[in-house]
Amino acid sequence: MIENKFQIEFLATSLVQKLNRKNIFPPLFNDPESFIAPAGSRPKKPTNSFLICRRNVSKEANRKGAHNMRVISKAAGILWNSATPEEKDVYKNIAERVYEIHILRSSNLVNSTSFKIELTTQPSPISHPLPFPSPSSILETTLNNYFNDVDNNQVIPFNSFNSFNYNDFDENHQWI
Repeated sequence: MIENKFQIEFLATSLVQKLNRKNIFPPLFNDPESFIAPAGSRPKKPTNSFLICRRNVSKEANRKGAHNMRVISKAAGILWNSATPEEKDVYKNIAERVYEIHILRSSNLVNSTSFKIELTTQPSPISHPLPFPSPSSILETTLNNYFNDVDNNQVIPFNSFNSFNYNDFDENHQWI
């Protein structure tokens, strides 16, 4: 496992050296629409600035012939950590625009799928209230039933301080 980690790190470092940094900072692929799920599909969480950078690194790596996503992700992390704040700001601005578009699309989706129910007739009023038992009567009934079952040896109270002992059962799963 350790050897595999070092191998991926070595491959990522060599990939970073092969990539054209000018296609990543500033981003060559910077259209906010390309980072949003297509219209009509379920809206997903909007992409953050690092993931936009990662996608740019991935496209640049694919152009250079690298296709291993673990290596590409590691290379994206190396490039992101070595980027200047100004380079990161470009990605943050794209991410903010992606977020704005995402909010607009998701609110339009909600508005387009919402509907109103129109009543054709007036609902009939309830002539008498429905008989719901009071919470205190439910509790009282439950406690009475429990204590009656305990008195008749039908319920064995659980004590959370004792651990369960399988030796208390026989082979037919009956209490001994």
